[in-house]
Amino acid sequence: MAQQVVQSHQGEIPRDLDALTALAGIGRKTANVVLGTAFGIASGVVVDTHVKRLARRLGLTASINPAVIERELMANVPRKHWVNLSHRLIAHGRKVCVAARPRCSECALSDICPKTGVQVRP
Repeated sequence: MAQQVVQSHQGEIPRDLDALTALAGIGRKTANVVLGTAFGIASGVVVDTHVKRLARRLGLTASINPAVIERELMANVPRKHWVNLSHRLIAHGRKVCVAARPRCSECALSDICPKTGVQVRP
């Protein structure tokens, strides 16, 4: 990948989704991370395991397909929030809405969250 960047892009990381995903080992998720985090370019929503899980739990999607989830989030969230949305959902998924035992009692979204797929424990 690094050789491709040097040979095809004069050593500069491309600031374009198509150019990034054309590089070896770079998929859409990584390209969105690079563009959003490094360059402040909202080209899409990063859908990692945390975003995938939380988007379903929060009722933002019924899909388990990352590409579908990304399209649905992009359609329902203003572009100016795409980069921050991913970072916030990832952080929330790591700290509060964890996979095995979500901490709903500690969650600021608990009152509005449909808790899709969550078995609420007393």
